[in-house]
Amino acid sequence: MTAIILSLLVILALLVSSEFYWRKGKLEPETARKIIHILVGSFIAFWPLYMSWQTIQILSVLLLAGVLASYQFGVFGAIHKVPRRTSGELWYPIGIGLAALLTTQPWIFCVAILHLSLADGIAAVIGKKYGVMHYKIGEHTRSIIGSFAFLVVSFVLCIFAFVVLKNELPGISLAVFAVVPFLATAVESISRHGLDNVFIPLVVVFAMGLPTGTLIFGL
Repeated sequence: MTAIILSLLVILALLVSSEFYWRKGKLEPETARKIIHILVGSFIAFWPLYMSWQTIQILSVLLLAGVLASYQFGVFGAIHKVPRRTSGELWYPIGIGLAALLTTQPWIFCVAILHLSLADGIAAVIGKKYGVMHYKIGEHTRSIIGSFAFLVVSFVLCIFAFVVLKNELPGISLAVFAVVPFLATAVESISRHGLDNVFIPLVVVFAMGLPTGTLIFGL
């Protein structure tokens, strides 16, 4: 119970801080939203190191309930009032909860959620600021520099994961970590309306390992 309360207080503090600066006009809605996206996700990524999977699942449900309440009553405008159609804030805790259900490896969860927070968040920030060249998938437009940024961050995360996991999972193959960045980048590129917040962590979890520890690639 202590871990749940402290974790929720940390997330609440981040949300309140972001909301304060947004209401003061110091942050644009999209910037405030991405700051929360990066900071909260990066914090959550390390939860398995000091709390149980059941606790993480409970927290993901509480976070979803909190987002729904905020959306209904307009509590945190910084994460809702962006000039585009998206439900990403609703899918975010769902992606976290599903990742916690589908792996028992703390570092796989960690890297999956860091893809969601860091890779996706940094790609959005860089894409918005420097994205002068774009490509389209159907009616969906993405910046080339943003997708490239996602790919680079994903490779860094996968190198980190390989170094950590090769001792915990001796049979793990480097091929897994060579494939994951391209899979995750493709998923981020084609996902719409915030669904990448579910599909990104899931594709990383499934590519790196199943709940039994059996790897899709390499064993």
